[in-house]
Amino acid sequence: MFFVYGVSMILAKKEAAKKCSQYEGAHPNRRELTLAEYQAKLEKMTKTKFETMKPQKLSHSLSTPSLCKEYIELAKRSGDCRDLHVRYRKPTGKVNPKTKKEIVSWVVYNGEIAA
Repeated sequence: MFFVYGVSMILAKKEAAKKCSQYEGAHPNRRELTLAEYQAKLEKMTKTKFETMKPQKLSHSLSTPSLCKEYIELAKRSGDCRDLHVRYRKPTGKVNPKTKKEIVSWVVYNGEIAA
């Protein structure tokens, strides 16, 4: 299974909305921001999040790398995205001692799958 990883403006805006406060100042001098001030603060925070975020999983599980390439092209056309690439799960050969399950890592797909 293959996944598309990257940073999108939509994800950055969601993260910024979680962190952005509608208030300014400490308790005795605390005031609520106006809608314009809040939007400006949110926009600034969104831009900084977009520039500093690590790539995250953007797509659901896709069966082939060619579908991932189509997804990347679609994402580029639809909005602001950066660092788009394809990853897949690769077994490391190690076993978690507590769960007895095999540990897997996410590897960047570059045309070949190393077994």
